Amino acid sequence: MKNKKVLVVGGSFGIGLTVAKQAQGHGAYVIIASRNTTERKKELLQELPEESIDLYDLDITSSSAQNDLFAQISEIDHLVITVKPEISSAPFQETSVQEAKEAFETKLWGAYQLIQAAQPFIAENGSIILTSGIAGEKIFRGASTIALINSATETLGRSLAVELAPVRVNVVSPGFVKPKPQALQNMANNFPVPRLASPDEIASAYLRLMENQYVTGTVTVVDGGATLI
Repeated sequence: MKNKKVLVVGGSFGIGLTVAKQAQGHGAYVIIASRNTTERKKELLQELPEESIDLYDLDITSSSAQNDLFAQISEIDHLVITVKPEISSAPFQETSVQEAKEAFETKLWGAYQLIQAAQPFIAENGSIILTSGIAGEKIFRGASTIALINSATETLGRSLAVELAPVRVNVVSPGFVKPKPQALQNMANNFPVPRLASPDEIASAYLRLMENQYVTGTVTVVDGGATLI
């Protein structure tokens, strides 16, 4: 990872920020792009050494914003997408169709068009890592929309591993990550690994996928065995 250029989209919070920290710790130059990067700039620079990071605002649903971003940053080695849509858990009959469409627009179609914009700028031996989630592998009540999005994201990752080769394309499917509401913590207590994951445990999967140049078309599940029960 030393001197590699890593773009983390959705990297100002949570898993994305932890991936950025770990990549930087492994010697990479990190670019964080997300909707609220500017408002969190001071906080981000306290957590990440300024000499090896660039920060950009990005609306992942805007193709013009994506094109502007790559015009500024040029070539990269790895693209990591950890954008999370805003959608409430609700029974299918009570789910807002408009809210569901907006979630698709952000996590699935936003990533789809971002990869189209990024592909000419990714190094031949580089990689793309998408993020799904266990709601695509395991069915939970009230999570029909995110289950569809996660399943589609995994299918997109496998398809692009073939179409964009030799660039490698993989997906990480995280389980329940700290912090979570008490109800989900209680559910996690029944997993084979009976607890919530730390952001570092999830982020390390992204680093392994960036470093291993013989892995492509995979879905790496990091869920404490949640999908087994």
